[in-house]
Amino acid sequence: MYDLFIVGAGPIGCYFTQKTKEFNYKLIEEHAEVGKPVQCAGLVGENIFKYVEKEYINKINGAYIHYNEEYFALRKKNVAYVLDREKFDKNLSKDLDISFKESFLAAKIKKDKIEIKTNKGIYYSKYLVGCDGVRSTVRNYVSNKEPSYLKSIQHTVEYEHEDDMISFFLKPFSWIIPENSKICRIGVISKDPYNDLRLSKGKVINKTGGLIPIGRINTYKNNVFLIGDAGSQTKPLTGGGLYYGIKAADIAGNLFLRDKIEKYDSEWKKSFGKQILFGLLGKKIYDNISNEDMIRFYNFVKKNRTKIEESCNFDRHSSLLKIILSSPEIWPLFLKYLVRMSLF
Repeated sequence: MYDLFIVGAGPIGCYFTQKTKEFNYKLIEEHAEVGKPVQCAGLVGENIFKYVEKEYINKINGAYIHYNEEYFALRKKNVAYVLDREKFDKNLSKDLDISFKESFLAAKIKKDKIEIKTNKGIYYSKYLVGCDGVRSTVRNYVSNKEPSYLKSIQHTVEYEHEDDMISFFLKPFSWIIPENSKICRIGVISKDPYNDLRLSKGKVINKTGGLIPIGRINTYKNNVFLIGDAGSQTKPLTGGGLYYGIKAADIAGNLFLRDKIEKYDSEWKKSFGKQILFGLLGKKIYDNISNEDMIRFYNFVKKNRTKIEESCNFDRHSSLLKIILSSPEIWPLFLKYLVRMSLF
């Protein structure tokens, strides 16, 4: 019998397994290798390097914020990093025993063990760990609540762009992330991403896309727990999930080593759950905001860009809230939408 049965050898599953590999584990992956297919923009802040080796292919020093035909620059040195996601994933999988082309099918929760069925056999384990991504099947044994989903696609294309600056477009939320001055990742999150993608005429090198889960759900029950996209640990405003997933995997690993894994759900929510709640609130406002009010918000950010450059954090979207709370001129805009959505 295994101590840990881990479903999904993406970066989250591999990071957690590295933390706990002294135990008797089985790690399965439905694909033929680690790192493919890539389904991520690959943009992270400095904070992720507290947990993983600092390797990246490009360093970002700011962003151009676009709305309608206007734009302005926010500049902050080393604000973000562009990863080679395939290499990132493979580095995390080093020296791990992974069973490829093996898919989780079902589980039976018993008094002293969990019976796990895959396409290759039946196993028994004390704990079952779902790191199986956005369409997690392990989630069915933990949470009765299904996350909401965002649609996203991204193309890597030959496109010239300032190599240390990102471009963000506010409506629909989309981006241009340079790998270098001649190759960029161009993506979008929207209800109709294929029509909303701002593609250039350059050669398409790679295409990726999929769903992004958002919303807080239960992530621990009966010795089964969820980490990463499986646990909906993502940023609702931008869809980013790599940092939160790695952070949650670190929390889970540390708790497991201390034999306190039953505290996992409350501990990760204590660590960054409020950031997700703030993001969910911001997402509701974003989805309902009028063009006129978006222009007001755009001009507010432009006017306060020096404060934002000094105090905003790539991984803590609530840092923008402090600026909003200290700026009475923008309060009526947000109060209007809070009242309209009956959030009080």
